[in-house]
Amino acid sequence: MNALRRLLTNLAESGRTGALHVGGAPGGVIYLVAGRITHAESAACPGIGERLVTSGRLSAGAWQSANGAGRESGTVGRALVRAGHLGHHELACRVVAAITAATHALLQGSDEAPMRFVPGERHWFGVVAQVELGALGPQTAKRLAARPVPHRPRAVRRTRPRVTTTR
Repeated sequence: MNALRRLLTNLAESGRTGALHVGGAPGGVIYLVAGRITHAESAACPGIGERLVTSGRLSAGAWQSANGAGRESGTVGRALVRAGHLGHHELACRVVAAITAATHALLQGSDEAPMRFVPGERHWFGVVAQVELGALGPQTAKRLAARPVPHRPRAVRRTRPRVTTTR
């Protein structure tokens, strides 16, 4: 188990709320509320705004409007739903995809990467979905099994992530 997974497990089990900043390459931040991951970002993968705009699901103008309206109060996701740009469940699915990709990228980083936890820090997007750390294990295993690796990959458990949406 790498250092990041150990620290994340400890934070999750103790029900912590805040942001775990991970340095090094690729670097990023994992946001937790009551021990569950509510957002994650990494330089190695697109953020939620880029994902929504490049997929064609949201116009750049709609993103900028919601971002401007909700960034200071941490309610960008809520602003998108309230304006009718996306349904809550669709947005939750897209947030879970962003969490999975960023967390996977961060877990592949070096064990020597500096890490610091900032209690109480919240993501500007707001809480749209919550993912338990244990649910990411099978998703990360699937990604590792799908890429070419020099060693023999482990068996992949076929489970679905446990996701809780909030309103």
